[in-house]
Amino acid sequence: MKIVKLAFLIALTSVMWQACKPTEKVSGRTVKNVIDETVTRLYADMSPTQLDTIQEAFIMNYIGPEDLEVLATQFLNFDANVPVTVSLMRDKSQAVVPFWIEQKGFKKTDMEVKNEMSTYEVWQKDFDKGAVGLGINGFDKHRPVYFISVAPQKKGDELQITNVVPQEYGQITMKKGAFVYHDWDELVLDEVPEALEGQVLFTTVRGRAREAHLVKAFRNTIHPSTDQPDQLLQTWSGDPKTTMNIQWRTNTTVPTGLVKYWIEGQKDTLKQEASLFKMEDRLLQNDRYIHRFTAKLKDLTPGTLYQYQAGSLGGKWSTTATFSTEPAEDKGFSYIWFGDTHYSAEWGVMAQKAFKRHPEAAFYSIAGDLVSTGLHRSEWDELWDNSGNVFQYKPLMPVPGNHDSQDGLGSWMYEEMFSLPENGPIDVPKEVTYAFEYQNALYLQIDGTQPNDKQTAWIEEQLKNTKATWKFVMFHFPPYNLEEPYDDIREKWCSLFDKYHVDMVMSGHMHYYLRTKPMYNNQEVSDPSKGTIYLMSIGLPDHQEEWPEEEYAEVRYPDGPFYQHMQVKGNTLVYGSLDPEGKIKDELIIKK
Repeated sequence: MKIVKLAFLIALTSVMWQACKPTEKVSGRTVKNVIDETVTRLYADMSPTQLDTIQEAFIMNYIGPEDLEVLATQFLNFDANVPVTVSLMRDKSQAVVPFWIEQKGFKKTDMEVKNEMSTYEVWQKDFDKGAVGLGINGFDKHRPVYFISVAPQKKGDELQITNVVPQEYGQITMKKGAFVYHDWDELVLDEVPEALEGQVLFTTVRGRAREAHLVKAFRNTIHPSTDQPDQLLQTWSGDPKTTMNIQWRTNTTVPTGLVKYWIEGQKDTLKQEASLFKMEDRLLQNDRYIHRFTAKLKDLTPGTLYQYQAGSLGGKWSTTATFSTEPAEDKGFSYIWFGDTHYSAEWGVMAQKAFKRHPEAAFYSIAGDLVSTGLHRSEWDELWDNSGNVFQYKPLMPVPGNHDSQDGLGSWMYEEMFSLPENGPIDVPKEVTYAFEYQNALYLQIDGTQPNDKQTAWIEEQLKNTKATWKFVMFHFPPYNLEEPYDDIREKWCSLFDKYHVDMVMSGHMHYYLRTKPMYNNQEVSDPSKGTIYLMSIGLPDHQEEWPEEEYAEVRYPDGPFYQHMQVKGNTLVYGSLDPEGKIKDELIIKK
């Protein structure tokens, strides 16, 4: 992803916080209103088997004419100050032409627009000056969504486009080399007809295909919620010495949440009410809504082992578990991190073995791609089930990957799932980029899926002002790997890691294991004191087929899975990468 292209789009995830919620209200009803209510009726009228069989013709008869008009006019809207011709580029591989295109008077031309993945046929229609309203991409989930270009009908007219809804995506010039999808900005137009060159190109994201998805859309979770608290999860959003967040799930019959906690061995029991969030996955037919609770425990005693239960008055309670606060004095600590997990059952087995093997670990982290489709709560349900009770006992402090932040829609479900520090850059979605300190170490947890200048400035501010002995950074895309150099990240971020001497950078994404030599200014150096070590790991079974040389590599393996156990005590770091059975595959000791 290019930093320049994405910088002005950082508000995207805060606005488009759900795949079915991007279309803003224009007049009365919206696409979201119509599809929400249609899904509710479908659940009431049809069996699960019937839901799997619905097709476009059925939907067209099922939705009333007024709501079809909303779907035909409220997906993309703008005002033009002069009469315009709208050219609509539709991927030819989409099986069904969206119902409204011909209905609203668009005519198919013999022109085509191409990129390396798709060939788009061009449809055109003339509009008078004023409001223009266009419809949905269809009831399927065809990811190469249509895009448009706009030109004045009369040559010489100065075109002004205003009141664009949704406004997040911006307009650029239609030409060869232009990108269309912000979630894949390297995918540029290879062929543009001369007649369309220079027009105003409306950019978009592939995730808009989800807004009206009804055909082959419905899913089930194999772990639906009940009135029994489950998916217990520890995180921090405050000082690890004196705070702890406890999160859990129930079905919607449970109206309130409470945590009871006490110092192990003592009788005094404290209580903390939990906040409630009603979480929706519209297409999850057997568990559309759940309640997620978060209790933020404060004024805890440093260096203390607590016991706790989560539940509700008059309701059911979880089993008793424990959590520990950070010691007030620097006594040394260890933690465990994983590369991509993708809700893998094999990863879950490894995580539970690591938990038993390293009971002293203070917390865990995952370097992105926790699941494979971050907009499907069914996969999060499997992630939590596969991890057993590890995170009921130990905090998890992750970062999102490209699979958690998908199709340009942001990581809204990831954000709803976690209660993490809100100390990241201003105007960047909260809890995806954040910092915390534990003992003598600083951790910068960064959303590397949408790097931008605000994050860059924040990174420098954090590194410049810390007094921590050790500096660790985690984000998903690895700056050093055998496939993609991520030049923007190297230029913007790695230069800061050089300047302020970050000790280690941890990533995933490429599905193999790598530890680089100490690197400074893209060159290897002789000692960790002179450069940064870049780590990449994989938390699920996989194999890298291509295996070219990497001159910067110190240790690497084409197969996974692995987990990393890092022990920090004073000026010494003991690093180990282990396989599921605890065999050390790579190790390193750094002394300052």
